[in-house]
Amino acid sequence: MVKKIVVGLFFLIVMGLPANAQKRVMFERVSQIDTSKLIYHYIYTFNDKGKEEKARMVLQVGDKIQRFSSMENYLTDSLALAFNNEPQDKKTIMTKMNENIRKVDFRGDVRWVLYTNYPIGKRSITDRVFMDRFLTEEKDVLPEWQLVDEQKEIAGRLCTKATTTLYGRKWVVWYSEKESRPDGPWLLKGLPGVVVCAEDSTRNFSFELYKIERRSVPILFRDKDYLKASRNDVLKAMKRFYDNRAQYVAATAVGKQMSDLPKADPINYTPLRKIKE
Repeated sequence: MVKKIVVGLFFLIVMGLPANAQKRVMFERVSQIDTSKLIYHYIYTFNDKGKEEKARMVLQVGDKIQRFSSMENYLTDSLALAFNNEPQDKKTIMTKMNENIRKVDFRGDVRWVLYTNYPIGKRSITDRVFMDRFLTEEKDVLPEWQLVDEQKEIAGRLCTKATTTLYGRKWVVWYSEKESRPDGPWLLKGLPGVVVCAEDSTRNFSFELYKIERRSVPILFRDKDYLKASRNDVLKAMKRFYDNRAQYVAATAVGKQMSDLPKADPINYTPLRKIKE
């Protein structure tokens, strides 16, 4: 529902421009921060207020940086790159956005994007609460895994079991050593093989691998005027929004930010071409 409000607001802004106004408008601005050589596709299933939702997720693995996002965010940022960060005719934007929407069958509302080793040695999470954009920066720490002597075949792959606890939630993971890389969705990485499926103990969250691609694709960072915040503060802002949407929306609609948190330091978020070895 929130996504529909935001998308609808964007369309109203674009289409509501006066007839004599400039027809070309900015879509999004992105910077290329790395190039992925591997792309993993997962189905993310989660419980949203008692209703099961699904979203297609994309894990891009580059030489230095990884990005994990919804397919919708992936397609949106790819479109911004195709537009070359330049104003476009608003009808062209709407046409291309509709084309992207039709490419995604599972469209659960996943607004956050996770970057690993960006900046170096840390992870960054961008998120949105209505019109407010947040950026969280944390130390990148691998989960503490317990390997289990148990195997089973999943989608034609022989997988081994492992468990871990993240933020007080226990996860059961099955990984395949056929792809001998420590990759996995979200924070579930660092095993002797690629995570094929994972589920938390409450069965409210799960990830399932369904495709692996080997091709070069830019890893993109969306350039926004972010508020720098802890993940806990972002979740609090989200709760304020859901508890009192009218107040939050009214404040945002007149150009105000609901948070008094500092703006993110752009110096830490430079394109890869500016990063020295």
